[in-house]
Amino acid sequence: MTIGTGGADMLGLLGPVEAAVRDGRYDDALRHLAAVPADVPLPAALAWRLGVLLHQQGRFDAAEACYRRAVLDVAEQHQASALAEQAQVLAGWAATRWARGDQAQARQFAEEAVHVADRSGDDSAVAAAYVAQALIAFSDGDRADNEHAYARALAAAERAGDFGQQLRIRCNIGSRLVEEGRYRPAVEELGEAVRLGELVGHQTLLALALHNRAEAWLGLGELRRARGDADEALTRWQRAGSPLAAFGLTLTARVHRVRGAARQAVAAYQAALAMAEPDGNAQVLVEACAGLARISYADNPVAAAQYAERALTMPSAAGPTVAELAAGWVALCSGDPQRALRHGEQVRAEAGRRRDAAGLAEAMELAALAVHQATPEATATRGMRRVLASLVEAAAIWAELGNEFALATNALLQARLAGDRVGEEIAYERLHQIGVQEGAWQIAGPLAAIGPTPVPEIEVQTLGHFSVRLAGVPVPAGSWQSRKARDLLKMLAGQLGKPVAREALATALWPQARTDVALRRLSVLISTVRGVLDPARQHPADRYLATDPATVRLDPEHVAVDAVRFHQAARAAVAADGASATLPNGGPRRGSGTASEDDPLPDGEVRLLSRLEAVVAMYAGDFCDDGEIAGDWVKRPRAVLADLHREVMHRLARRWLRLGRSEAAIGWYLRLTAEDCYDEPAHLGLIRALSAAGRHGEAGRRYQEYVARMGEIDIEPAAFPPPERRPA
Repeated sequence: MTIGTGGADMLGLLGPVEAAVRDGRYDDALRHLAAVPADVPLPAALAWRLGVLLHQQGRFDAAEACYRRAVLDVAEQHQASALAEQAQVLAGWAATRWARGDQAQARQFAEEAVHVADRSGDDSAVAAAYVAQALIAFSDGDRADNEHAYARALAAAERAGDFGQQLRIRCNIGSRLVEEGRYRPAVEELGEAVRLGELVGHQTLLALALHNRAEAWLGLGELRRARGDADEALTRWQRAGSPLAAFGLTLTARVHRVRGAARQAVAAYQAALAMAEPDGNAQVLVEACAGLARISYADNPVAAAQYAERALTMPSAAGPTVAELAAGWVALCSGDPQRALRHGEQVRAEAGRRRDAAGLAEAMELAALAVHQATPEATATRGMRRVLASLVEAAAIWAELGNEFALATNALLQARLAGDRVGEEIAYERLHQIGVQEGAWQIAGPLAAIGPTPVPEIEVQTLGHFSVRLAGVPVPAGSWQSRKARDLLKMLAGQLGKPVAREALATALWPQARTDVALRRLSVLISTVRGVLDPARQHPADRYLATDPATVRLDPEHVAVDAVRFHQAARAAVAADGASATLPNGGPRRGSGTASEDDPLPDGEVRLLSRLEAVVAMYAGDFCDDGEIAGDWVKRPRAVLADLHREVMHRLARRWLRLGRSEAAIGWYLRLTAEDCYDEPAHLGLIRALSAAGRHGEAGRRYQEYVARMGEIDIEPAAFPPPERRPA
């Protein structure tokens, strides 16, 4: 930094700039600055203020130009005020160098800033200097120093009453919490930052707070909330004409990438790349290149490898994790598991050092799938058990972080490798509910690494309406030759995987015929069904329809029946709900106070609720509800499956109510009463939920409706139910 004196000419040129800064007219200040020759030095007090303003707008070149032009008055250079201005210049310059990936120069400036600021005793300067030191510690992966520096910075900013610096620090602390995977605390910290930004009207930092909170929502798998905050941050930056819009574009792109909306993600990444390249914004460039590598691999593997290599070779203030993971997934999805494993191991080491829990969990999944792909013969060996153990460990991390998207993805990985088709279907349905689209299977990552769910050889749909698909292609109606062939398949499907006696089938299909005649007809009909299921006769006769002298059954290894999958999944979910410990007083355990609708649920509750909801979604309608076949062969399985479906919904409604989520419970109870207006437990549960939600008038009206319905079937109505007990 130059030490000199300012003359009258310089004061005359800079007067309008200084006046605009003093009045808070920052756009006018920058416009006046543009009219000042580049060789005119700037007083340090003016230089750092303009530099910080330009940095916050993402104009790093212009910010550095201001810092280079900073001068101190010779007569005042040893005074506390001059030292404070010098520290501010050094701190601002360090932050700009850090953003551009120049860690060596940033470290030098930050260390000088702390030394000078401490000498000055000025709290605003101390806050700025320790923010710069925190950034360096972040890049080093030294979380302890990072936390210490931010604590010093925030305390100094609060003593100084510097709201702008407080807002900046809270944004950065929130970003660090996101980096560590502490998403719930990050949402709370950044909520404070958003409120502070709205209070002081600092649009650029308010946009940053929204941007960081969107990252936290994304870490929780809250894709819709993430998109909302990301879009608002991007809009604010774009409205201000700030190059920081590039950050917003990368986050918007990442939300689209996770959703599987590849085209929208590509457009946002490419726009971010174009904005970041002129200023050399390393954080944006690495994120954009890594994202484009993941998206490009399916259509253009060469371009994907080039993007990944570019991301790996660029310096990033946030460390190498993003680039290494992208390169690893691209390698794995492109059939190079050994290279993928090397990237995964590098990320595991780096993530552990940085306390990056999310990065560690994803690296564990990458490494596990790489080992599995490299040695597929390990499926039935201890190797497969080790692979699954790694996935289970990663799932525990995701559960601790509260990332529902990652948990559902991990559950799908485990189910696929373990051959658990029901578990895979539940996980797939959960991903669909979260908002993940089919395009996610084409973007380099865990889903693309294992590929879409294999299409069953034979798929029989019985819930809602009857249809049969061969390798995903519907069987035309004309292929059946007779309606009884379809009836036979429906009857077998309704047994939910159990064998059926030949004589019982023959009697049901031809009740008027002699038993021996009916059995001969059944043998012909079995041959007809086999011809429909295997028209080219490519497989042994018993592959799909297995028979012995006494029984007939569908082989579940080769024929997927939706009713069977639903029955298994629903019974497992009911058992899991029953095994789950009942919460005391009907609600979640808290330290003090009352449970709130906004309180985060325990991870185990989130997983169980997700499982129950996914099972409900599997039920597409009543069994063979097309009127083609009647009698007990349809009535019995229809009643069993319908009752099981309602049992799952009842358990969902009760669990939501016990957890203090009365509005969610109301939705399920309304659905139950709409489907069966004489369901007494559903009516009483709805009344309890309405009372718990404070909707007492509606609860009273629903009670009168309940009394009327019970009167229609001569049932004595229960008394008005007491409110659900809440935790103290």
